[in-house]
Amino acid sequence: MLARLTIGFVVFVGVMAAGCGGSGGDGISPRAACEDAQANLCERLYACYTAGELASLGFPSNEAACVTRLQESEGCAKQTVENSCVGNARYSASNANLCVEQITGLACSQVRDPNLVLTQAAPACGKVCVIPGG
Repeated sequence: MLARLTIGFVVFVGVMAAGCGGSGGDGISPRAACEDAQANLCERLYACYTAGELASLGFPSNEAACVTRLQESEGCAKQTVENSCVGNARYSASNANLCVEQITGLACSQVRDPNLVLTQAAPACGKVCVIPGG
């Protein structure tokens, strides 16, 4: 159940992490979006699961270690506007900011849902990279 959430989130970050970007406009940078999204995801996980559940799923014993692990594994420190999207898609700072906010607002019932798809629960996360004119 949690593995599916993590995989869904990794897909979101993967979309932000590869390819070529464009103008991010005003707002949150790709690096900050990645870091904030990972931190907010860990916050929700540690608020919604027991320590025993998290341990059984291979998560660290505390939230700070989760944040560090996810930010490092997703390469947040290397995120730039130039490498945040693939193909003709362009990074949208406003959608990235909204994505982070939507992750923060996830209810435990959503986080604990074994069928959770992050881009459905937090739809802006699926729109961080947009195709101009699309």
